[in-house]
Amino acid sequence: AYLRQSARDFGMSLEPEESVEMQALPDVLRPYQADGVRWMWKLSELKMGGILADDMGLGKTIQTLTFIQARGGRALVVCPSSLVFNWAAEAQKWFPDLKVALHAGSKRGELPQVDLVITSYAILRIDSEKFNAAEFDIAVLDEAQQIKNPDSKAAKAARALESENRLVLTGTPIENRLLDVWSLMAYAMPGILGDRKYFRDSFDRRKDTLSQTRLTARLR
Repeated sequence: AYLRQSARDFGMSLEPEESVEMQALPDVLRPYQADGVRWMWKLSELKMGGILADDMGLGKTIQTLTFIQARGGRALVVCPSSLVFNWAAEAQKWFPDLKVALHAGSKRGELPQVDLVITSYAILRIDSEKFNAAEFDIAVLDEAQQIKNPDSKAAKAARALESENRLVLTGTPIENRLLDVWSLMAYAMPGILGDRKYFRDSFDRRKDTLSQTRLTARLR
C-alpha cells in the first residue's frame, strides 16, 4: 500500500506502460516476453530492482538484452563461465549495434568502456576491486542462484556493485531454503526484506502460518 501510494503521489502507475522507448520492441518477442521488457522498464523508472524468474527456455536472455538496448547507458551481465560466450553471441545476433566486450580470461585489463560488459562470477570475485570502482546503469546477475549463500564471496562482490538498476535472472529463486530469496533480494533491492535476522524472525512459517503469504505479497 505504501509503494502504491508513493507511486500515485509521483503520478506514476505500477502497471507496465508503453513509453516512446518501448514502442519499437523486436517482432521476435512473444507477448509475455514483451511484457517482461516493459516490467523491467517500469522497475527502472521506479528505481527498483527485481527478479525475472521465468523458467529455463522462456527467453530471459533476449528480454534482458532488449531492455539493455532500450534503456541505454552502461550495462554489466554476470553469468556462469559456461554462458559468457552465449551472452555475447545472443547480443551480436539480436543487437549487432550494441558495443559488447568480455571481461574474462587471464589477460584482463581495466574494465572496457562499452555498452555491455559480460563477465563471470569467478572473475567478479577475483576483480572485485575493479568492479567496485566502476559505475553501471544496469547490473544483471544471470543464473543468480550462484549468490544464494549471502556469505559467499560472489554474493558480497555482487552487493558491492554500483548500479542504478539491478536485475536477477533465475528460474529457481528458492532452491533449498527461504534464505535463498533473501540473498537475491539483498542484491536486487537492498533492505526490502530487512536484515537477515528480521527476515528469519518475520517469515518463519513454523512461528506464523501466514508468513509465506506475507512474503509473497511483499515480493509482488
